[in-house]
Amino acid sequence: MSQPIWNELDLCALLSLEGLGAGRWRSRHGDSNLNGRSYGGQLLGQTMMAAQMGVPIGREASMMQFLFLQGAIPQEPVDFRVTELQEGKRFSSRHVRATQGNGRTVLDAQVTCALPLDAPAHADASTAPVGESPEDLPTLEEVDPALIRNITRLGGYSQDRKPSIEFRIPDPSQQLSSSCMSGRFRFWIRAMQPLPDDARIHAAAFAYISDWWLNFSSLGLHLRDIAERQLYVSSLNHAIWLHRPFRADQWMHVHSTSPISAAGRGLSIGVVHDLQGRQLASMTQECLMAYTV
Repeated sequence: MSQPIWNELDLCALLSLEGLGAGRWRSRHGDSNLNGRSYGGQLLGQTMMAAQMGVPIGREASMMQFLFLQGAIPQEPVDFRVTELQEGKRFSSRHVRATQGNGRTVLDAQVTCALPLDAPAHADASTAPVGESPEDLPTLEEVDPALIRNITRLGGYSQDRKPSIEFRIPDPSQQLSSSCMSGRFRFWIRAMQPLPDDARIHAAAFAYISDWWLNFSSLGLHLRDIAERQLYVSSLNHAIWLHRPFRADQWMHVHSTSPISAAGRGLSIGVVHDLQGRQLASMTQECLMAYTV
């Protein structure tokens, strides 16, 4: 795969696609993870971007259900094929399948875009403490190195960085301590640089961001149990629901819980609010979490 030079802070570049014809798109840049495969968030974001192409104006992304089928190779282009599932009065739904190389299928997804409707509304309150400012919280680089070393057994969690994502952990001495893990984890997150005023890009950017540390609620709970053993971690499936329009380059508070992990699979559920306490999105992820030895 050709790797043109781009600013690693530029999330738009990581989401960009090349048109190959009707319903066909190709990735332009690879974004690797510590397993030597493509970062799952990039595949999520590019899928969301591809699905929105050609959707009628005024219908914004509302849902994506996504299967990671095989690890994508970041040095090779990913080809996305988009087909229409529904074009109704209120909803546009698309099926997206992506392949690499000689036709190896790496993902399968369904995305829905919807018109906003006049309807009853309710939402959960934010779990962020009143007055908490993400700007005042430490970056990963400022967290106690002992805490960072403590979580390296969780699939290399603490060693990975995404320059295009700004990320803050409240009370890291509590949340990253193996003696305090509870199956709950919260953090603040946003795109590092301002994004264009395009709802499609913000939906795709959120999809990219949504893969970042969501499953820590499944994994961190077991730090006290795994001693010196290490886990191999990989995303299996992912779903997001976008409840209202918002900007992915503004701070979002994520509260993630894990109701269960069993048979090598952990489930995490995330709820997303903005600084004003409005619920923006919900998301789930099931991840593979198995001992490496």
